[in-house]
Amino acid sequence: MPELGAVEPELGLKKAIFGRAAFVRMLSGGVAIQAALSASNFLVGLLLVRRTPDAQYGYYVLITTVVLLSAILQGAFIQPPMTIRFTRSNDDERANLVGGLLRDQRRLMPFIIGLSALLLSILMLAGKLNLALAAIIVGGTLAVIAGLRREFFRMVLFMYQRPNDVLRCDLVYCVVLVSGAFLSTLSRLPAAATALTLSVSAFIAGTLLSKAQWRHAPWNRKAPLGKLREIAHEGAWSSFGGGVHWLFSQGYNYVVAGTLDVRAVAALAATRLLVMPVGLLSSGVSTLMLPTVSKWTHQHSARKILTRLALFAAGLAAAAAVYLVVMWLARDWIFDRVLRKHFANRDLLLGIWALICLVTIFRDQLLYFLVARARFRLTAMVTLCSAIVCFGVSFAAMRRVGVIGALLGLLVGELLNVAGIIVFSLREARHRPDA
Repeated sequence: MPELGAVEPELGLKKAIFGRAAFVRMLSGGVAIQAALSASNFLVGLLLVRRTPDAQYGYYVLITTVVLLSAILQGAFIQPPMTIRFTRSNDDERANLVGGLLRDQRRLMPFIIGLSALLLSILMLAGKLNLALAAIIVGGTLAVIAGLRREFFRMVLFMYQRPNDVLRCDLVYCVVLVSGAFLSTLSRLPAAATALTLSVSAFIAGTLLSKAQWRHAPWNRKAPLGKLREIAHEGAWSSFGGGVHWLFSQGYNYVVAGTLDVRAVAALAATRLLVMPVGLLSSGVSTLMLPTVSKWTHQHSARKILTRLALFAAGLAAAAAVYLVVMWLARDWIFDRVLRKHFANRDLLLGIWALICLVTIFRDQLLYFLVARARFRLTAMVTLCSAIVCFGVSFAAMRRVGVIGALLGLLVGELLNVAGIIVFSLREARHRPDA
């Protein structure tokens, strides 16, 4: 019979091996999810770039920018407090939390419809509303509502570490979206039709996600209201930071559209298409990293967690660099044969986008060290300072070099953001080594 002292190391080794295997499976699921989403978003963008006027593609980019903003605000408000509560709650408490948040979310939908109606009224009174623009706004509103529902259940399933369920539903989403986008390019209003397709695909995927969640862990349909208000003191700062980061990571589209024109937005978005897989992969992995880092916070020292995140980010950056080099070497063929479009300063735009993507990989991964420690106000202030610098540089640069200036400001803002995250993370690790 083996001695107790010999059994304990063996059990510890098995536990470590199974834990790492589970992490690898979860991570591979996240990679597969983002690969599917990246491919579908690229195909939709490719269809619109090739088969529609630049202005129509520019309007579609503005729509998806708003949809992304709504998802960022919801995710930033709900996910960090939810993650913290999930790590210390039982099944009933989780069911009440999910049910209460879902009921609160549904009560906000009339507010979104009201904002859309207000925008339509303002444009009508200003004499700038036509059928095409009205259809775009209506389609975008439906896409926001359906997208919020879909993203909520994706978030919950990730909390329960069910990436395979998310993958199956996202595959359906991708198929419907790409198929609908192709049909939309045949219509007279391709931007509005694609926005409607976005809402339909999000609704179908959201329904499938909700059924998958219900089978795994049903939520309390009669959970008390007020969960959003309950987490507001944590989620407000996180949401503020997410919204501010959207201003300089995505909001530049509106700055460019207002300063230059919608066709300039199309030029930025088309060149960004080629580096999109890198950004979507990084952000997709991050949705799985937050629950993981939250668990590490209770198991490891701050320095060990920071080291793990830095190494993980470096690995992702190395893989991304390989893709970016291959894409750069094939850029002439891609623009000539695949996109069938030519833009001024194409190579310079593409090179700056590649640098921005590498910087955001480190930002996405390192940020969750502070988020897992509930340092929402600190991260929001770092993001706000970065956004102010970003817009200042962008406005000044656009006056001199046109659309390139928008990307220069974005690059400076992202570099400042990452630098701030690193500085305050090291300070946090030094002062609170075992939070």
